[in-house]
Amino acid sequence: MICFRNMRIKLIISWCLFILHSTSSFSQNTSDLICFNHSLLVVDSTTYEAAIHSEFIAKFAYSHEKKLIGYEGFYLIGKTNYIEIFHENSFQGEKLNPGDIWVCTASLQANYIKTLDKLAPPSIQYKENENYNLLSIILEDSIVPLTTWEMTKKQYESWTKKEYHDSVSFLPVDYNSLEESDSASNYLMNDVEGLRLSLQKKDSLVIANYLNQIGFVKRTTHDEYTRFYNGDQFIELHFKEKDIVPTINRFYIKLNQYTDPTTEIIGNSRIECNGLSAIWIFD
Repeated sequence: MICFRNMRIKLIISWCLFILHSTSSFSQNTSDLICFNHSLLVVDSTTYEAAIHSEFIAKFAYSHEKKLIGYEGFYLIGKTNYIEIFHENSFQGEKLNPGDIWVCTASLQANYIKTLDKLAPPSIQYKENENYNLLSIILEDSIVPLTTWEMTKKQYESWTKKEYHDSVSFLPVDYNSLEESDSASNYLMNDVEGLRLSLQKKDSLVIANYLNQIGFVKRTTHDEYTRFYNGDQFIELHFKEKDIVPTINRFYIKLNQYTDPTTEIIGNSRIECNGLSAIWIFD
């Protein structure tokens, strides 16, 4: 949804140089430096309406529809991260497409994102504004599926009411509403622990290297997908032959308590619960 173009040849050359200079750093544990913050998925109007009126979701997660100036969306909030569900007309004056996404991870250490930018190839763009420092991946056709952000001094102090210093360690909940995070503990949903990105194979190298750069390491490979972990959290790349833009095929959700196997249909999606986990599937 943020728009930029990059030249493929320069991109490939830059990635080769990047890999040569930074392979050793990919193996270090960065689960204490990067975490999930939130994921946005645009769904069709049928699924959106079913979600906001679902009695199952109302019991499953601390959730509510937010209508703010310029946009509206449906939020499912966990202990430290959350899911945003939007529809085609969620943004005033802009038409969205079902399947559009934005996955946002967060820095847990002040000034950490700037260190990641030092060897960034052209497909990764570093930006600053008064509230956040942002490191985003830019694909062809100006698509930005993944961003890592970090609070500035102004944002941190105004939002958390804590004192900022250059070596401050953020908490995952610092990026969210503490009140909402506390409320989430009373529901079945604990947190999003992973998600599956469906994408073309031609985008897989660029996204895989971005995940490596922010600390996600490949640990599981199957014929159709590869899973990258950062501590207990993961992102799964699911390869498609057809021409598609990256989208979220499923959310993997950790539960607060054991539940018997059950499936709930939510519009054109479904939530499958089993034991201490659930999967929200968008086929």
